[in-house]
Amino acid sequence: MQHRLIWFRDDLRIADNAALAAALEGADDSVQCSAVFLTADREWAQFGYGANRLYFTEQALRSLAQSLADLGIRFRVVRCDHFADQVRWIQDYCSQNQVDALYFNHEYQINERRRDHAVKTALEPDVKVLEFHDRILLPPGSVLTGDGRYYSVFSPFKRRWLSVYGESASGPFRTPSPVGPPEPIAQWSPLCESPESSADGLAMSESNAWLALEEFVQNRLTQYEASRNSPAVAGTSRLSPYLARGLLSPRQCIQAAEQAMGRSIQEFSSDAFSWINELIWREFYHHLLVGFPRLSKNKAFKPETEALVWRNDPDEIHAWQSGMTGIPIVDAGMRELAATGWMHNRVRMIVAQFLTKNLLVDWRVGEAHFMRYLWDADLAANNGGWQWSASTGTDAA
Repeated sequence: MQHRLIWFRDDLRIADNAALAAALEGADDSVQCSAVFLTADREWAQFGYGANRLYFTEQALRSLAQSLADLGIRFRVVRCDHFADQVRWIQDYCSQNQVDALYFNHEYQINERRRDHAVKTALEPDVKVLEFHDRILLPPGSVLTGDGRYYSVFSPFKRRWLSVYGESASGPFRTPSPVGPPEPIAQWSPLCESPESSADGLAMSESNAWLALEEFVQNRLTQYEASRNSPAVAGTSRLSPYLARGLLSPRQCIQAAEQAMGRSIQEFSSDAFSWINELIWREFYHHLLVGFPRLSKNKAFKPETEALVWRNDPDEIHAWQSGMTGIPIVDAGMRELAATGWMHNRVRMIVAQFLTKNLLVDWRVGEAHFMRYLWDADLAANNGGWQWSASTGTDAA
């Protein structure tokens, strides 16, 4: 009997999951499928992962566990301290359970890529390692300049991205069918018992993420351009937490938008394309992680800006963090962040530029604070947004 192991990361869904779909392709009575999610608790603590992100992940894992159990796939969550522990666990499990093939979707941070290389080196040729690009629509390295370099400015990246996407776009993978009788759900030690902020109104399951996407594209997509910059209006999609943890895929987002509009994204009017533009920004920031590894090392995209002498006044930093600067919109945004784990995108830009340009505080202080609180905490987008605001990154003003 073949044994296929699926390793979940920030792709906590069963619909349109490249690695899961490949693992279940052709599965029959002669194939055993199992799945695992591995934590890296100490590594994550060093990266500044806050209780909100961990709590969201915990709830999404419980939803995923039920979905996999219904498919007849045995799933477990294993607590590890470091990436090296993950490598050893995978190696031991594959050896002890006669695993023939390991399936996973790529992560693009440098430490995670080094870990995946270590896994592949440890397992092959005895275990076949199959890797997939699932987190973004076009994999890093597929959108390059004419001389083969990664883009460092968004506008030309977007033009090239649209060209490549038009030639290679593919729809979502089919939701898998059961491969066996329902499996019991294994218990695990929770990643986080409670969040730091209120979780009211944030449904942390794959099915509810899909409902949120449908509601947005049906009711608010065509008003996105007009309302997205008004913090008092519910004009943004608020889908970023689901994309960050992989309860939704960008393929699903594109398909839902195209179905709602009745045309391809290349034919969207500017009001609807404005949202697609944000998805392309998300792609851009993930490509940058691979093209410029220093972004994963807490370094500025523009190396010369490391020479900036930041003021970093402790009292002013505390006032900013606690929403006590005396600037109403800055304070409103910072209090909203602490209370809800969310902040409107325009207000994120305002508070970030106030911290870095007005108070002359190192952007890394703000990036870490956002990582602590945001439900949608994600290195690519968070780092990209902070460095953009601080003028240490791409497209800097």
